[in-house]
Amino acid sequence: MTCRIQLIRHGQVHSDWRKRIYGCLDVPLSEQGEAEARRAAEFLAEVEIDEVYSTGLSRSAFGAECIAASRNLAVQAEPRLREIERGAWAKLTFDELEQQFPGAFAAWNASPWDQKPEGGESLDELLVRVTQSLGAIAKHNSGKTVAIVAHRHVLRCALACSLGKAESLLRIIPTGTVLTLDWPEVGSPTLVSAECFDSVDN
Repeated sequence: MTCRIQLIRHGQVHSDWRKRIYGCLDVPLSEQGEAEARRAAEFLAEVEIDEVYSTGLSRSAFGAECIAASRNLAVQAEPRLREIERGAWAKLTFDELEQQFPGAFAAWNASPWDQKPEGGESLDELLVRVTQSLGAIAKHNSGKTVAIVAHRHVLRCALACSLGKAESLLRIIPTGTVLTLDWPEVGSPTLVSAECFDSVDN
């Protein structure tokens, strides 16, 4: 038995944060981001969904509420699916990051699965908690369909589980993207489809 997971990236964040590193900080959506969340909900309007999850962060919760509202479902928070922890990099602009930690972002980009900032996570560490969380959700909802509004690197980890790490890094995941995955109780998930709208990659 498998669980069908509709995994959605939240909408565009407010302009105050689009040139800053925010990771798992709770930052608001822009008006466009709210529109993207509604559009993803409209895309899923005809899909039968049994449970809806958010990560507990407001940008995720807004999209989850858009999906849950028409179905009379309560949104469940799953903090293990929050965005990657950026540690000492959080709140910095990329210029500030280069000034304070010269070469650090280039090193992370070169090897993101095992590199991490002080107090932060590597993609490998994020992959562990994302896989555990999605596996638990899938087991709890075997034979059902769930919707989860999460974050770019969470979606990247889900793609890594289904396509492999290297392929996941090649995928652009704009805001508002909807991934459809079949997640079995045992074995690797299968990517069924990826719907990307005219959104932005931030």
